[in-house]
Amino acid sequence: MVKKSDIVSAKTNQNFYNEYPIEHSKLKALVGKRFSLWDVKQLHKEVSLISFSSRKKTNKEELEKELVLAIEKGPVLETIKGKQKKTIQQYYIKTGLYAGRITVDDVTFDIKPDCNDSLYKRMLNFANHIYVDKNTESGDKDKDSDDFPVIKYLFLNSLQKVSVLGLPQEYSKRKYHDMNVHGGVDVQNYIKRDIPFTGRISSQKNERHYVQDIVDVLYFALKACDKTLSSDFQRLNLIKNELCASFSGKFPTAQTIKKAQSHRVLNNPMFADFKDTLQFAELVIYHENIIPNSEESKSKMSGYLLDIASLWEVYLERLLSRNLGEWRLSAQEELKLYNGCFFERSNYPDLVLRKKDDPSKVVVLDAKFKKMRLKNEDVDRNDLHQIHSYAGYYRENGDTVVLCGLIYPLSLEKPVNNEENLYGLDKPKTLFVIDGIYKGKKSKQENSQKTDDNAGKPAEDENSVISEELDKEYSYVKAEEAFIKRMQNYLNKSVKNLEENQ
Repeated sequence: MVKKSDIVSAKTNQNFYNEYPIEHSKLKALVGKRFSLWDVKQLHKEVSLISFSSRKKTNKEELEKELVLAIEKGPVLETIKGKQKKTIQQYYIKTGLYAGRITVDDVTFDIKPDCNDSLYKRMLNFANHIYVDKNTESGDKDKDSDDFPVIKYLFLNSLQKVSVLGLPQEYSKRKYHDMNVHGGVDVQNYIKRDIPFTGRISSQKNERHYVQDIVDVLYFALKACDKTLSSDFQRLNLIKNELCASFSGKFPTAQTIKKAQSHRVLNNPMFADFKDTLQFAELVIYHENIIPNSEESKSKMSGYLLDIASLWEVYLERLLSRNLGEWRLSAQEELKLYNGCFFERSNYPDLVLRKKDDPSKVVVLDAKFKKMRLKNEDVDRNDLHQIHSYAGYYRENGDTVVLCGLIYPLSLEKPVNNEENLYGLDKPKTLFVIDGIYKGKKSKQENSQKTDDNAGKPAEDENSVISEELDKEYSYVKAEEAFIKRMQNYLNKSVKNLEENQ
């Protein structure tokens, strides 16, 4: 069992900033290890990968570039307390865009998205379509001690959505032997048992009933989430009562879960969405150690990962679709380049909007879940080139690109100096912006001095460092409203300038 002292916390961070390292004795054996998405998907079958996008990545080179976790040796810190001198070896933990809890050897890494929990929950609520690439998890784990238990939340959210029409049911023949005729006479048993007539008659009837394996799996997963049930999931109390009444009284096994997930009733379109719900139920059951893990399933790496980049894209897609009524939005629009050539390829801009009354007017946006403090070093050169190449494609295709830009979770409530004509030229047709939604963590400048009081922190040569602090008065509603208002202003300004210059 992984002890709480062996849990190391980290944040998603594709920018790879060298922030303060940490001290952890068990990280010494992991120095130099780098796990990419390819490693996780191909080598570690006990890690569940949850995506929020239907476009799967299959290219090996692309997967190898997507970092999940890397451990590097940091500086040696010398502190003096009293008359004793202490040397501490510190380590850097690098992460990419995959959050979750992942156990490597006997250390559990708790990787969380770099944003306020309320915004994280909001993003998950917007993600109506969820895809599980791998649905098994093993290895001894500490029980979920997250401030926000994401796996339970995904299960509860999914169950509440799919159970609107009730739990999966199927028809089967039920046999009766009493004084009443139920359905029709069971001729075979009537001849065997009821001649001569003794006052009872054999009959049979097709009746609907809940699928027992599915009921048992959902019951135990929901039972494990008792402490997580809140006002957000009040309707699940009714489902819980139904499950309690129909529960078989047996603990679910791995075979029970497999039978539930592959049951023929899930081929019915009415109950097809329960497939995802049962995947999440399995994760909850294994994560809570309700089923003892078999020795053969143990692995040096286990846990679950969520693709935060795809979650951010889906969230922005649905948010913009709801609030920009004059524009029609499409996500991951395929751009086929150099069709028929040996170097042909496809690009996929994250968000493309076309004006409903004039489809030739186009907006191209790319969603980036990276740290953004509106500083020059926060803007990746490749991201900048990518969005400009998208704008060039649509312009060469005969469209009028009204606006293009990069959308981030922001560390500032009000972005400044974040818009300019494309390429910074005087009279282009396109406005370029870097904007986003305030993530609930404010950028903060701190003084860093080498004193005995700051033991545990590395000494810095510079006078100050940039850190972030939680905004206790954060409201994702206000953050969204401010973002949408800015987007509307950008669009109105760009369209107006375009019309004036025609």
